[in-house]
Amino acid sequence: MSHQNAIQVPTDKTPLSKELLNSVVSQLLPALETALSATIVNSISLQLTTLANSPTISKKDFAAINGISSAVLEKWIANGVVLLAPTPSTTITQQRKNRKTGQMQTVVMERHGNALINLEAWREKNRQQAIKCRYINR
Repeated sequence: MSHQNAIQVPTDKTPLSKELLNSVVSQLLPALETALSATIVNSISLQLTTLANSPTISKKDFAAINGISSAVLEKWIANGVVLLAPTPSTTITQQRKNRKTGQMQTVVMERHGNALINLEAWREKNRQQAIKCRYINR
């Protein structure tokens, strides 16, 4: 059996000249820049308009926007710095068989919606703090 690979790879690699590489890069960069900038601008403007108009936001997005960890956000919620928005709850009723007695039992559970941050309360709190700030001339 031969020690050669089944696929022959040419060993002579001719390096590309710097002029050729520079010309290729100079032709590709403007197209790449316009495509990326348009995508980034659309993404950012969409996020800003939804955040500006939205009364609530998810915990993950709120933490990312304010540059805090999820643990700090949970402490803020526990201390009342950030308020949660009321979310709808649903009631689920199930019939289960009791393992010990063998009889059917009705179990009622309440499922809460995803916890959302109340942005309207957050904005109003920040506005009130700005009004009371002694460093702002009124």
